[in-house]
Amino acid sequence: MVVLEFAPMTFFKWVLLACFLCSSLGLQTSGQSCNPNDLVALKEFAESLTDGSIITAWSNEAICCQWDGVFCENKSSGSNSSRVIMLILPNKGLKGTVSSSLGRLDQLKLLNLSCNCLEGGLPQELSNLKQLEVLDLCHNKLSGPVSESLSGLVSIQSLNISSNSFNGSISALRGFPNVSVFNISNNSFTGQVSPWICSFSKGLRIIDLSINHLVGTLEGLGSCSTSLQELHLGYNSLSGHLPEYLYSMSSLEQLSIPGNNFSGQLSENLGRLSSLKSLLISGNQLSGAIPDVFGNLTNLEQLAAHSNSFSGHLPASLALCSKLQVLDLRNNSLIGGIELNFTGMPSLCALDLAANHFIGLLPSSLSDCKELKTLNLAKNGLFGSIPESFAKLTSLLFLSFSNNSFVGLSGSLSVLQQCKNLTTLFLAMNFHDEEIPQNISGFENLMILALGNCGLRGKIPDWLLNSRKMGVLDLSWNQLDGSIPSRIDQMENLFYLDLSNNYLTGEIPKGLAELKSLISSNSSLSIFPPSVGIPLYVKRNESASGLQYNQASRLPPSILLSNNQLNGTILSEIGRLKQLHVLDLSRNNITGVIPDSISEMENLETLDLSFNDLYGSIPQSFDKLTFLSKFSVAYNHLNGVIPTGGQFYSFPSSSFEGNPGLCEKIIFPCHVADGMRQPHVHYGSNSKFGRNSILVVTIGVAVAILLLLAIVLLRMSRRIAGDPVNDLDEELSRPRRCEALCSSK
Repeated sequence: MVVLEFAPMTFFKWVLLACFLCSSLGLQTSGQSCNPNDLVALKEFAESLTDGSIITAWSNEAICCQWDGVFCENKSSGSNSSRVIMLILPNKGLKGTVSSSLGRLDQLKLLNLSCNCLEGGLPQELSNLKQLEVLDLCHNKLSGPVSESLSGLVSIQSLNISSNSFNGSISALRGFPNVSVFNISNNSFTGQVSPWICSFSKGLRIIDLSINHLVGTLEGLGSCSTSLQELHLGYNSLSGHLPEYLYSMSSLEQLSIPGNNFSGQLSENLGRLSSLKSLLISGNQLSGAIPDVFGNLTNLEQLAAHSNSFSGHLPASLALCSKLQVLDLRNNSLIGGIELNFTGMPSLCALDLAANHFIGLLPSSLSDCKELKTLNLAKNGLFGSIPESFAKLTSLLFLSFSNNSFVGLSGSLSVLQQCKNLTTLFLAMNFHDEEIPQNISGFENLMILALGNCGLRGKIPDWLLNSRKMGVLDLSWNQLDGSIPSRIDQMENLFYLDLSNNYLTGEIPKGLAELKSLISSNSSLSIFPPSVGIPLYVKRNESASGLQYNQASRLPPSILLSNNQLNGTILSEIGRLKQLHVLDLSRNNITGVIPDSISEMENLETLDLSFNDLYGSIPQSFDKLTFLSKFSVAYNHLNGVIPTGGQFYSFPSSSFEGNPGLCEKIIFPCHVADGMRQPHVHYGSNSKFGRNSILVVTIGVAVAILLLLAIVLLRMSRRIAGDPVNDLDEELSRPRRCEALCSSK
């Protein structure tokens, strides 16, 4: 989903403002020399830096107005020197601290040090900059309180200190009578939203307090000017009902309050916000029906209200929002059919109605949304087939219809193969007991295909091998038989393969050890587009505590073949898959020894070989698997010494049970185990074994037989072990704080 859930001032806006000031002030960057006091102040600033391009770019020449990022103006016609009025140094790789010497640049009007790696606190001397109109320190690593450093900026018009680690009470930030842009987002400010925020300036246009630790209600913003255009309060701990005064802000274009604890219902007065372009209210506790007032919001471009408790039907007036680009109402309790007339929404590029209670057929009018790139209708009660008209959705990139009741897999794939730009296709938990089609073409750009938990019959089709860009393939929890295609290595970008819980037979093909994306460190993960804003993939398995991945690029490189009928041996070449993180071959009929080459899989985190017919010993070289955190060889025919290095001390005994021949050097010495496996019993008058001993042995044999029967029954019932796959879920979390790319500097 192409949704930005919080929208601080963009760098582009600052550039435009800087350019405007440059042109209007008639700046001089050459000719006259620099004011001596300004020259010293700039040199001291450079000396406070430990890295950055200006250290070498700024020479020792007296004409500092020629230095990179320094702009001057001649304040006096009779003077031979100019004063520094602008210092613009964004994205210069600056490291170090903000020098107090900047406070001596008393003619400075614009200071932009954004997108660097500056750290430490702000010097109090900055409050001396009485002429400063624009301050941009966003995206650094600055910290500490700021009230004393900013209190004297009486001329400030645009204040942006977002994406740092500043703290303190928000109530201490006041005294800016001319400010129009106030952005302190993505910090650690505390306190309540107080009336002073709006009362200190009559021309306030943008307020961004998002991603802090604010509490309380919104009653304090009632005095805001009707000129307010943007209000961003997302990802705090604000609560209460949305106050009525919000609906009287006639100039409001962006209202963003996601990730808080707001409750109650949306008022029908929402329709009074005729200038509104973006309404982001996701991740709250709002309830009731969504008011059907969107006929008045003809400028609306984004509506994100997911993860609330909205109920009722889709507002029919949404179809009148001809400029709407993003409609995200997932994870609510909406009911009825999807009966919007999408013909009137030609700009729609992302539609997400997943995890609701919609029923009925797919609306054919969706095919008129030629700009649609993301379509997510998963986890509803939809049924029927995919309309043939969906072939016109040629811009479609992401499609998820998982967990519905669609039928006609062959016809559906025939339609969707004409969507040539499709990269992600989720159809899991549909098409129950159908045959997987063998004659399909297209899908050349497909990167993710999830057809799990459908009960599909047939063989793994060869047409999948032609999807060379495929990185994720999930065909788990079906009834597929036959063998794994020997030419599977043709899918050179494949890094996540889940064929578990089927009826596959035959040996593990050698092609599986030839997957390029699992051999080379140049992983195919880089081919995936950035997150589209919704959970792409979630694997849930209660017995394994669950795995959640919101982006395909976060999926661990995996080969999952458990719970089939595979036989033969484990490929000795499998050690070539050095990028593999998860290998699960459990609950098959695999025999032979465990290849020592697995120890070469330096990134392996999970290895499960349990419930097979393996014999021999666990390679001692496995102690080199330093990332291994989950390991099981239970219920095989292994013997010998369990490795003692690496992570093996942390593995529970259940990882090795069902292998009477295994022993440990320290906890269970091997010579003792040998004695227990081959007891020497001598019967006679002098024997230490009497009647009671014989009785104990007899009972032990009986218990062993019962245990063996239990194992056999367990293996016969292994097909019902585990938990089905649910490939979509909801996760709303606080956005991560920006680190200004400092780690690479």
